[in-house]
Amino acid sequence: MKKTIALVAALIAGLVPAAVGTQSAAAASTLQSASGFGQVHLGLPFRNFAFSATRSSDGTVTGEAQLENRSSFFPAFIGHIEIDCLNVLGNVAVMSGVLTQSNSPILPVGSEELFAVQDNGEGPDAPADKITLTFSGLGIACTDIPDAALLAPFLFTIESGQIQVGS
Repeated sequence: MKKTIALVAALIAGLVPAAVGTQSAAAASTLQSASGFGQVHLGLPFRNFAFSATRSSDGTVTGEAQLENRSSFFPAFIGHIEIDCLNVLGNVAVMSGVLTQSNSPILPVGSEELFAVQDNGEGPDAPADKITLTFSGLGIACTDIPDAALLAPFLFTIESGQIQVGS
């Protein structure tokens, strides 16, 4: 457990400086954003994630995501996605991009990835935030998802962490 917490903290530490630098330089022109970190447990070992993405007023999307899935591969799958598409639909953010690092021959570098997150607010009375698994090779961009309701069956409650979606 301590190793998992340390890994998530390291992932966040790697993403936060890049996100903070991007946001402080373009804070006035950021139209949409999504960021977060956490763990989800689907009856198998935990899956860890950390991500940050912003869309500026000129339409440029920048971001990245780091994933670790100990449930599907030996050794654990570790991948990094460069996010180039962000679509905020209320409290749901859909993101897509390209896998730039991977330790799996099943998910090689260059694979197209898509995932979504749901921000359910903050505080002790707020429901837990949610995330989908990553979908590979669908051939669609995040903007091809017009309605957040389409994602409802694919969202899983995170067990620890925090997600923030803004527009």
